[in-house]
Amino acid sequence: MKIPILRIPYTDQSLREVQSGIAAVLRSGQLAAGKYVGEFEERFAEFCGARYAIATHSGTSALEIILRAIGVQDASVIVPTNTFIATAFAAISAGARVIFADCDPEDLSLDPDDLERKLEPDTRAVMLVHIGGIISGKLEIIRRICARRGIHLVEDCAHAHGSHWNGASAGTLATAGAFSFFPTKVITCGEGGMITTADEGLYREAVILRNHGKNPQRAAAITGFGYNWRMSEFNAVVGVEQMKRAHEIIGERQEAARFYDHHLEKIPGLRALLLPAGVGSTYYKYVAYLDSSIDRNALKRTLRDDFEVQLTGEVYATLCHQEPVWEETCYCGRQRNSRAARACCRTPFRRTSFPGAEQIAAHHVCLPLYPGLSQRELEYVVASLERALAQTACLSKEHAAVSGS
Repeated sequence: MKIPILRIPYTDQSLREVQSGIAAVLRSGQLAAGKYVGEFEERFAEFCGARYAIATHSGTSALEIILRAIGVQDASVIVPTNTFIATAFAAISAGARVIFADCDPEDLSLDPDDLERKLEPDTRAVMLVHIGGIISGKLEIIRRICARRGIHLVEDCAHAHGSHWNGASAGTLATAGAFSFFPTKVITCGEGGMITTADEGLYREAVILRNHGKNPQRAAAITGFGYNWRMSEFNAVVGVEQMKRAHEIIGERQEAARFYDHHLEKIPGLRALLLPAGVGSTYYKYVAYLDSSIDRNALKRTLRDDFEVQLTGEVYATLCHQEPVWEETCYCGRQRNSRAARACCRTPFRRTSFPGAEQIAAHHVCLPLYPGLSQRELEYVVASLERALAQTACLSKEHAAVSGS
């Protein structure tokens, strides 16, 4: 039985709706910023319980727009090192200097103790990334830290469509949230992003920035330095279809996660990552920790070659501060040895320890999880995982014995 990394299933009804919508867009002649983008925004705002939703052409641009709107230029932004590089790049593109912070292995999220240590007088924003769809169990502590210093808390919700914390949805827990609709995401329309916020001023600024700085309240006069960050009507057509099925899509993901929760307890060599109290996840990833003796790469090879089960990529195996881009580039985006970089980044390359994030990066795997996984397929994944772990553990013991002889 083959278990691929990902499937994106569409029902016949979904395909008909998308085809009909694309035909309607083509007939209308309005290929961008039309009725489908507006409908997608309305449906997504209702889905999240957000006051405003602003569609963009990517999750990265959604992050950058938020940071530009709150004014991070020539300031610093705290970014957890356990995240995709886009989180840091969005801050740098908005004119900020990035300060990386450690993460907590129990929820994959920002470590509030290290956050306190990393704050500087010019820190303007803190990025809270809901890795794998898991919201930090220490959210209230992080909120208090930000409130005490007058710092904006911004949610990177690329993994967290529909996840919630004590009944409140991701995207409504801070100044603003940014979502991605890349093909791997919980809700997808191929490419695209969405900003959610309750802040009217930020909403109005975001609308201006995403459309070359055109101000709709001043007859489209240019009042800001924006870019072409608009979403196309074609992406929005698919997004509207996805929103109609959002609860069904999420329900299937959560059902598969419950299966893993129940069956992984009996398998030696790994443990499932438990959700913090009060947190509900929509499981962009299903994360489990391996025993330190298990070679992750060997396990993945065994699953792929012997059982035809492909595990997804980790979140993340390479931490953001470890990417080779920083060998030549400062955390403000300037060339490392330039005079401007030295003036901006007073300690740009200090060797900081990230023990929590390093533990996350080294010891976790992500199991197959997407809509359409059958009970039989889930049973096969678990059985294959148990056998592969046993094989890998034996190989590790043999290697240790040879090394010690």
